[in-house]
Amino acid sequence: MAEGTGKGVTPASRVATPAALRQVVAALLERFRQPVLVETFLPGREFTVGITGSAADAVAVAVMEVVLGDRAEAEVYSYANKEECEARVIYRLADDEEARRAAVVGLAAWRALGCRDAGRVDLRSDADGQPSFLEVNPLAGLHPEHSDLPIMCRLAGIDYEALIGRIVGSALRRAGIGQSAAAE
Repeated sequence: MAEGTGKGVTPASRVATPAALRQVVAALLERFRQPVLVETFLPGREFTVGITGSAADAVAVAVMEVVLGDRAEAEVYSYANKEECEARVIYRLADDEEARRAAVVGLAAWRALGCRDAGRVDLRSDADGQPSFLEVNPLAGLHPEHSDLPIMCRLAGIDYEALIGRIVGSALRRAGIGQSAAAE
């Protein structure tokens, strides 16, 4: 895909009929000139799992629930909701059973896809509360105040400098460069 940040995702993305699906897909094909992904809508909670490390050393640092506020476009974490997240979205750490299942699924996906150093895995639960993989963000944004990975780390008590240290440390370990070289 040549776009990110939910571009093309709007409340119109959720359709109920084959005719509406054809109409939305045709409009997206025309606008973005690339394939359109069609998925079953998952009506449950939305999570993003922050991960640092690579392979067996990867760990889920936090699970953040994405809750759409009163001013948000309904039901979808749309491009507009993401761009105006301060006014539309509530981000909160989650550590209940469903969130812990999301962490397990997210970490398994991260490892299976061979992702490295730091990023996020986005999930949404089905009607039975079972988290399902949506996408991996192996190059997650790192803006200290606006990007999901730094936001969830801050909520989990990991400051920005520590997050960057984890990323650099993972890359150094992966490259076979010892910690003594990192301190120089």
